[in-house]
Amino acid sequence: MISGENELSEKMYTLSLLQQDYILKRLKGVHLNVLQAKSLNYVAVNSGTIQKELANYLGKQNATITNILKELEKKRLIYREIPRDNERQKKIFLTTEGHELVDYVQQVFRDLNQEMERVLSVQERGHLLAGLEKLIENFD
Repeated sequence: MISGENELSEKMYTLSLLQQDYILKRLKGVHLNVLQAKSLNYVAVNSGTIQKELANYLGKQNATITNILKELEKKRLIYREIPRDNERQKKIFLTTEGHELVDYVQQVFRDLNQEMERVLSVQERGHLLAGLEKLIENFD
């Protein structure tokens, strides 16, 4: 028996792994990983965002984000523009191909959410969401 296997944090970790596996299987055909998909989705919702904002959202180091963006550029899913008023920060946008693919990515995340909601009653979902929000708010 693994120490603490019945603890809340261990269950949340296991659920996170299962979610990532679900997403990876669905994204395999479009040659994206979870971080690339999350990045595309973030840029779709926050067009013109900068690398630092994406890094904060994903909770990753700048070097990791640089690699993600380079790969997405290589796949012609995003492009970066240097604004005239600030030459140090490139703004990130989706290409036409990126817009087309992000629709699929967003559907994968909607399907995941539906799969998770399917097994819980409305009351259970409400309690779970409230509990998770409380944990998030009081985590530091």
